[in-house]
Amino acid sequence: MKKRWFIKILIILIIFCGCTNKQPLSQTQLLLDTQVTITLYDCASSNILDECFAICKDYELLFSRTNPKSELYQLNHQDKTKPIKISKELAKVINIGLEYSKLSNGTFDITVGQLIDLWDFKADTPKLPETSAIAGALTSIGYRGITLNDSTISFSNPNTIIDLGAVAKGYIADKIKEYLIEQGVDSAIINLGGNVLCVGKKNSDDFTIGITDPKGSSDILKLKINDQSVVTSGIYERTLEKQGQSYHHILDSKTGYPVETDVASLTIVSNRSVDGEIWTTRLFGETPTSILEQVEKEEEIEALGITKDDKLFYTSGLEPELLF
Repeated sequence: MKKRWFIKILIILIIFCGCTNKQPLSQTQLLLDTQVTITLYDCASSNILDECFAICKDYELLFSRTNPKSELYQLNHQDKTKPIKISKELAKVINIGLEYSKLSNGTFDITVGQLIDLWDFKADTPKLPETSAIAGALTSIGYRGITLNDSTISFSNPNTIIDLGAVAKGYIADKIKEYLIEQGVDSAIINLGGNVLCVGKKNSDDFTIGITDPKGSSDILKLKINDQSVVTSGIYERTLEKQGQSYHHILDSKTGYPVETDVASLTIVSNRSVDGEIWTTRLFGETPTSILEQVEKEEEIEALGITKDDKLFYTSGLEPELLF
């Protein structure tokens, strides 16, 4: 009798996660305005993989600033002169953004949506915004003008546009990881357009994550990690060239123009992907010394950066390996 119950349980486990097949199962889709790739190493259930992408699609309809069907888009484009009721999940992510905006004293600010819209780096023929337009957009920025009580949000400035781009991808990656762990997946990698989050190890080995050379298309460094997130931001990712000058996409919410910095790329290694997303945005524009000093005080994050003149700097908890 015990033997039959054991066989039944074993069959259920095999059906649940398809673990008889040790070949990686991977899928890529264009979602969240980027290329999303999810790979399972210890589970061959296509249903689980499909559900991961369904999670992405659901959250895109909550957090996208540019999708007219999303809740955030509709919030940004309605009458904001009176309090507005929003979903609990959108309120939760906005609150995360507000907390980090406060901690950074506005260096990180989720109310930069109008400014981001001006700098359309994805246009076929990108244009340099007019100085007057930038000045106008700056008047709409200010996280302190938002009040959030439970699921009710109020704006002191009705022209404010919320952008959750530096929060949402990390939050979504963390939610996908939670789902995979609930389904018994112990080895996987989630890649949301370069925002990488690992579940456990790659079978029995650490994951190897490449860090791109800011001046080229190949990887210049690699990191060995397990069960952590790696998020990289760089001035090379999206640029606009006008009159012999290059403008990158990482904007300064105080000036309205791209951040002035000697750092070409910044990578944050953290336990939660949302922390990596926020800290890369928060620290970009700081000097290498300031970045290292701030991150060394934090227990659960590490930082690695490359300067414009190819100098490498990183915190004490990392051991990056140069590839050439």
